[in-house]
Amino acid sequence: MDLNEYMRRSADTDQMGNQEEAVKLALLGIAGEAGSVVSEGKKWFRDNKLSQGLEENVREELGDLLWYVASLARRLKMDLNQILEANLQKTKEFWSSDMGLLPDYDDHDFPKQKFLRNMEVRFVENHSGQMAIVKMEPLGELASRVQEEELRKHKKAQLGDDLDDNSIMDDGYRYHDIIHLAHATVLGWSPVLRALMGAQRREVGEKDRVEDGARAKAIEEGLAAFVFNYLEPYDYDVKHIDWTLLKHVRRTVMDLEVSSQPLAAWRHAYEQAFTIFLQLRDNRGGHVKCDLGKRQLAFFNEPQVTE
Repeated sequence: MDLNEYMRRSADTDQMGNQEEAVKLALLGIAGEAGSVVSEGKKWFRDNKLSQGLEENVREELGDLLWYVASLARRLKMDLNQILEANLQKTKEFWSSDMGLLPDYDDHDFPKQKFLRNMEVRFVENHSGQMAIVKMEPLGELASRVQEEELRKHKKAQLGDDLDDNSIMDDGYRYHDIIHLAHATVLGWSPVLRALMGAQRREVGEKDRVEDGARAKAIEEGLAAFVFNYLEPYDYDVKHIDWTLLKHVRRTVMDLEVSSQPLAAWRHAYEQAFTIFLQLRDNRGGHVKCDLGKRQLAFFNEPQVTE
């Protein structure tokens, strides 16, 4: 049966009154019938066996649940077929392994204002002070690029500043730069990393002011902190990177060039970032390679700890 046909036919038994009252009752009905389905399951879990008539009871409760869903959709003038199609599209996008082609945000003629296609860094943890701090040492070609940028600023040749957790808790936030590396590697985007390595697009139209400027960097730093805190209760287990998290992520970057990236790309970025974050935290440092061509990060256990 077509869902919209069911919705129209269910109207014959809808006695729920005016619009406002009907919407309230439909919402309560959805909650109640969902609870009834769970209640049937509870008997199964409690007795550790399928109870007699369970399938029939669940079928009946699901039918009642759908009746209230149809009532709510009809009252709000929604198309049930479109709702389900959109849901399938959302879940397909979220779980897809296809991230599409990496957008070329560096499609311009200024080589030093581009991300390197391969970057390597070493995270070094230092325990000589009151609290652990971490610095990122650029390696190879990235080291040469960073050294040139830091000399221009009359600073030491290092990728960013030494970081501690900026917290009374030892939660490993000192390693949060792995999130920026993942943004750059999987999404081809990171205003923060561009600034650290001197790859702002100064001669590319409005890119430097809008996409690589202070606001964009603040948004990315806020995004990194938000995702970090979202996963903290789960000890940064990547299984908890969910639709709710990524919906807020895309909302946060809605005015930036990266806003068009599919959910799958964001999911892969954070799955890789926090998988490696845990390795860095647990090994007190290590060596990370970033391959923008493959959109992959790799961790190597080469901790460099200073006591």
